[in-house]
Amino acid sequence: MSKRLSTVNNMATFDEDADVPDLDSGSESDCEDERDWEEIEDGDSDGQEDEFHPLQGTVRCLFSNETLHSVEELLLRSKKCFNFDLVEACTVAGMDCISYIKMINFIRLEILHFDYQGQYKVELMVKDIESAITSPTTKMLASSSDNSSYLNHTSTALRAIGEGATGDGLKESEAVHALICSMQQVETERDFLREELSRALEQIEKLKIAGQEMLLRSSDNPISSKSEKLRSQSSSLSEEDGYFASYTHHDIHMTMLKDKVRTESYRDFMLKNPQLFEGKTMLDVGCGTGILSMFAVQAGASQVVAVDQSNIIYQAMDIARENGMHEKITFVKGRLEDVELPIQKFDIIVSEWMGYFLLFEAMLDSVLWARDRYLTPGGCVYPDHFSMKVVGMSDPELRKSKLEFWDDVYGFKMSCMKSSVSDEVNVRLVKDDLIITEPSVIKDLDVMQCTVSELDFTCEFSLKCKADGEITALVGYFDTDFIRGCTTKVNFSTGPEATPTHWEQAVMMLPTPVTVQKGKLRLC
Repeated sequence: MSKRLSTVNNMATFDEDADVPDLDSGSESDCEDERDWEEIEDGDSDGQEDEFHPLQGTVRCLFSNETLHSVEELLLRSKKCFNFDLVEACTVAGMDCISYIKMINFIRLEILHFDYQGQYKVELMVKDIESAITSPTTKMLASSSDNSSYLNHTSTALRAIGEGATGDGLKESEAVHALICSMQQVETERDFLREELSRALEQIEKLKIAGQEMLLRSSDNPISSKSEKLRSQSSSLSEEDGYFASYTHHDIHMTMLKDKVRTESYRDFMLKNPQLFEGKTMLDVGCGTGILSMFAVQAGASQVVAVDQSNIIYQAMDIARENGMHEKITFVKGRLEDVELPIQKFDIIVSEWMGYFLLFEAMLDSVLWARDRYLTPGGCVYPDHFSMKVVGMSDPELRKSKLEFWDDVYGFKMSCMKSSVSDEVNVRLVKDDLIITEPSVIKDLDVMQCTVSELDFTCEFSLKCKADGEITALVGYFDTDFIRGCTTKVNFSTGPEATPTHWEQAVMMLPTPVTVQKGKLRLC
């Protein structure tokens, strides 16, 4: 089986302009004559398909109801009987496909307004067509500025019509044939591009999902681990219990950026100690949105390399470009230990690596690895000093809600749950008036000297009591210092007495409250 196309009349069905009437005049003869495709039975004995001849088949005259046997006959009749050269009209007007279709629509529409035998009126209409073709203001032949790309293909075919205008009828037929073939080719290309776009969008969606799953599975990655913990446990600074608060990826970074104690301390360290950064190279470990890298550029760093494994690094690139710092900051996505950096040695390494109670879900091991691998002799890692501290807290209400709750749960005893609750660390804001001891330093960390093995430790400590009472829990926090080489030293604390930070405090419930007296030391 093969199919053949009745041209001219049928080409109008390609026009999708809502303002242009259909070529179909509504008459019964039109319904019979204007079928887009007709199936032809294969009569060849050898089973071969008929050749495709788009210029064969009956068509209706443009200016009468007469049925013609071919497009060639239609073109000749229009010239002889109505003094209208369709090919020349297209050439003179430099028509594209849409303009051509509009002209055919115009002819079909106007011919309905008078008797087909009115030869004089037909001649007047032909003059109107010619006038419309040459008029720059006419709407009938105006080509829309937002024509899709297929018009470029059809205009090529229309130019072929002009080239064939000086030849015989066969050349004109070939030109129209070229136009039809071009339209078919464009439709095929359009369908192909639609399929390609659909596949591309599907692949992008799969990549997004795969990236998210990879990020969630990477529990061994310090950067991802910290972000994961922040998602599940970070809380608002105005809330006391935000342990179960959940944050989206961007909310995590917003939470950290809104932590003024954290962010302004890093900013002040850099901008108030420009001698450390002027003309120097810096490595930003776990860069997030790139805020520390941009502070470094402000302080005079010549080149910054920012590394992060999470997808936020793509937004960080845009942020750097938006602020005109993209030429001085190079972003590298991946796990620090696995990627290759464009610079092999750095004068300064800066990182906001700290976790809850400093070391809980922190990424200090990556920072120490970077120190040993990338830091130049005489260089420094910042912050360079930390103190881990513990204080005693008296909060009977918290103990009741967390431990004594299990003594009577709707009339049932569940005391076996207490031991597991005591082993848990609650991250929350602790009110300063609940603290009844002086702080005790349990660990000092010099980042320039410490090793990974030192991060797993046990120690004894004592607490000096400030008041009589019962210690129901120990509260852990840390202090941070920017010291080495600084003319202006900067530090901040995450303790209960300080301005709240997103780190809050780590509360460790005691299995049994400990009674203390003011001024006494309690060995732990």
